Amino acid sequence: MSHTAVIITVAYSIAVILGSAISFAIFRSTSRPLEEDRSGVWSRRETTWLVIMILTLFALLLGTIFYVPYGETAGPRGQVVRVVGVQYAWAIDAPQPIVTGRPVAFLARSRDVAHGFGVYNPSGTLIFQAQVVADHEQKIVHTFAEPGTYTVHCLEFCGVGHHVMSTTFEVKAP
Repeated sequence: MSHTAVIITVAYSIAVILGSAISFAIFRSTSRPLEEDRSGVWSRRETTWLVIMILTLFALLLGTIFYVPYGETAGPRGQVVRVVGVQYAWAIDAPQPIVTGRPVAFLARSRDVAHGFGVYNPSGTLIFQAQVVADHEQKIVHTFAEPGTYTVHCLEFCGVGHHVMSTTFEVKAP
C-alpha cells in the first residue's frame, strides 16, 4: 500500500470516528420522546434508519477506499513517458514503442502556466486528463488496451495559442 493510500485511510478513519461521535451525540440529545409522542414509535424508526445509514456508508467507504487512483504505480513492467507542457506545445519523450497491456506512467509538468493534459483515444474519446502546473510533477498511470494514434490536447486555457496545443503519440500491440 502506498504512502498516499495510508494517509487517505487514516483521514477517512478520523472522519468516520468524528461522524460517529457527532451522530451519537445527536442520538443521545434526541432520545427522549416529545410529549405528544409518548409511544416512541417514531424515535425507534429514526434510530433504526440512522444505524442503517451509518453502516451502509461505512460499508461503502471500506469497499471503495482502496480503489482510489492516488499513489498508483506502473510497477516493474511499466513504461515511463515524460511530458512537458509549454505555451503552446507538448513535448513527449516516450519509449519506442509504447505498447498495449503494460502500464504507462506519464510524468507531466509545465514550464510556464497551468495546462490540462488530456489524452484522447483513436476514436476521439477522452480517456484521462490531469491538471499540470509549473514546478510540480503530475503522475498519471494508465494501461492502454488498444493500439493506435492517441491525441493530446490542452484542456486548460493557457493563452491565445491554446487551441493549437495538441500532439499525438503511437501505441502499438506487443
